[in-house]
Amino acid sequence: MSSWLSRSKKSSVTNLRADSDTTPRSTTPTPGNPDGKPNFRSGVLTIRVLWAEGLQLPAGTSLPPAVQSTLASQQAKAAASVSPSSVHQHRLAKSKGNRDSIQRTQCWWLPYLVMEYEVNQVLITPLGGDLEKPLYMYQAQFDVSRNSEISLQCYLRADKPKRDGDGLAADLGNDIFLGGIKFIPNFDEPGRQEQWYDIVNGTGKVQIETSYQPSYGQSLTVDDFELITVIGKGSFGKVMQVRKRDTQRIYALKTIRKIHIVNRNEITHTLAERLVLAQVNSPFIVPLKFSFQSEQKLYLVLAFVNGGELFHHLQRESRFNEERSRAELLLALEHLHELDVVYRYGYGYYNCLEATLNILKGLET
Repeated sequence: MSSWLSRSKKSSVTNLRADSDTTPRSTTPTPGNPDGKPNFRSGVLTIRVLWAEGLQLPAGTSLPPAVQSTLASQQAKAAASVSPSSVHQHRLAKSKGNRDSIQRTQCWWLPYLVMEYEVNQVLITPLGGDLEKPLYMYQAQFDVSRNSEISLQCYLRADKPKRDGDGLAADLGNDIFLGGIKFIPNFDEPGRQEQWYDIVNGTGKVQIETSYQPSYGQSLTVDDFELITVIGKGSFGKVMQVRKRDTQRIYALKTIRKIHIVNRNEITHTLAERLVLAQVNSPFIVPLKFSFQSEQKLYLVLAFVNGGELFHHLQRESRFNEERSRAELLLALEHLHELDVVYRYGYGYYNCLEATLNILKGLET
């Protein structure tokens, strides 16, 4: 990441060593990082989910009536005949774009997948196949900032979605969980790696292909992002929802005007914010993906958590029970304390609620 601002002024954040060769003393252990030591990377990870085999409903679970009735339709029979070769031929005949969207939408009765990498989630609906062997043939790219695991969860819809559209993101709350997988890609081996992964807490397996392309010394600019909408404004700048042009991932881009930082003597505070975000490695803290600068502005690119502010949900529901909220917030604060960071704000405005109702701390030191 690029060097930010002049550090001639005495800094009070000497323990924040994201740009130093010294390793921080503690980081929350994760499956990909059991020792708790940060392992930063920069590049693009390409993931292709090909198909699954041997999927079954949990013991004692009946097939939803809507799915059962659809399986007897001509539409389902046509979907069952779809093969990898037919998908390949179809794609060759079509131009790039949302060529699979209609077909994926029509196969709502087949098991779908929710793939997550570094807080970015992708909903994968099948192109065809049957309940035990759905065909996905889906490719996604993710920006890599550190060694992180891929999570893939499999579900079967309980009913036909109430609205159409690519992604079928509506009405997911009552669907049947069929199991999932988690694994760490091999970032050290070049080329494509194809492997079957056994489903945990369910039956069957999923075939996945991964490839990692590291980037060396490549600098980002604001032109690498497409503006979607402004989601917040403050005294120093604004926060925008953006799409990275190469990987198509959605992020929150925070812009900060340098002149405002200097005029208000906030250089140390701004450096602290960037250094803390770069150093933390916890599933309950919104991660920093990139940082860069122009002549007039500083830019922080963070994961976009689309559940909205925690304060909004607290207003609506008055209070959360302990099982829903306490553990994740405490783990986030504990991780900051392990890094000798004191979190100033405890208000709901400064917390975000993820779409899956996992609470992630939004940092402002």
